[in-house]
Amino acid sequence: MLQIMKRQILVNIREKSNIFWTMLFPLILSTLFHFTLGGTIGEHAMEDIRAAFVTDQNADSQEEEAFLKYLESFDQDWFQIIPMSQEEAREALKNDEILGIFYGGEEKKLVIGEDSTYTSILSQTLEIYEKNEHMLAQIVKEHPENLQAAAEAMGEWGTYTETVTFRGDSLDYTQNYFFALIAMTCLYGSFMGMYNTVGVQANTSDLGARLAAGCVKRYKTITASLLSSWLISFAEVLVLLFYMDAVLGDIHIGEQGGEILLICFVATLYSSSIGMVIGTVGTWSTNLKNGIIVAESLACSFAADLMISGVKETIETYVPVINRINPGALITDAFYSVLIYEDGEKYFRSLSLLTFFGILLLGAAVLSMRRMRYESI
Repeated sequence: MLQIMKRQILVNIREKSNIFWTMLFPLILSTLFHFTLGGTIGEHAMEDIRAAFVTDQNADSQEEEAFLKYLESFDQDWFQIIPMSQEEAREALKNDEILGIFYGGEEKKLVIGEDSTYTSILSQTLEIYEKNEHMLAQIVKEHPENLQAAAEAMGEWGTYTETVTFRGDSLDYTQNYFFALIAMTCLYGSFMGMYNTVGVQANTSDLGARLAAGCVKRYKTITASLLSSWLISFAEVLVLLFYMDAVLGDIHIGEQGGEILLICFVATLYSSSIGMVIGTVGTWSTNLKNGIIVAESLACSFAADLMISGVKETIETYVPVINRINPGALITDAFYSVLIYEDGEKYFRSLSLLTFFGILLLGAAVLSMRRMRYESI
């Protein structure tokens, strides 16, 4: 079996068109993406949200303290509330050192600078406080006996939420293209799976005829076909990841190397399996099977945002089931879960679905190859 694997790997490596489309083409495309899109990634980096708090000397001190305590409860590295005098706050807002000014007092208000996504977060923060304040006033007026329970429920809002950590350093949608490119490269492993499967069949390959005539066990040829195609595909994806991380710097693997390797392992196993399935379909010509793989890979990559950003999100909104069966979307979701958002649930779901479909396709390919019989060679 090892000899069969060795021969299959050598044949694939020597086939220049295979190596170009499955390894060199993604490297060229990633370079083009770098020079056309890579420079814009940092333009949408996550900004710190800094706001001032100005006290009202004529206001109730307890009410002022409650409002300030509420604002400081959101205090994070990226969200800071800074007590200032009115003059200091206005000067800081004018110099863009802060995004807004909260004013205490009987009527809370917010003054913001240039309107943006980040200033809208400040507006929502004030709006939530005013709604809660109004609700508590109504409870005091109508059901004062429930005031303590209502206050405790508001104080425990964190127990009803799930924290999702933002791990990346950019919110730019151009990163969709880079993740989709990795997904496309993984799917291009189907070519190797198809070529190797065709190469061990007696009715489509001279090598396959010799293997059949030599009474080589069928399970050995199937296993050699799968492992040789998977090893080459896996190695090609690793080369692309190294190039995009160490050379271009468009992705940053960092400490998530193990999780990334697992994604690539499962994704290339899936692509090798679907390539084997296509390779066992009838006696179709290799060119026709090539065309099927190209169409399938490009369609899945398009739906994963390779050509137009936002396609996957639109599908998720209207037909989410497509994203659950599209390997391109599953691969990009897994990368997002590791490199952008620390979302273990989506990571596990994506890998589970890829593994399930990969095993299903591999089973279909094995059954198809085991049932092949030849009247003469």
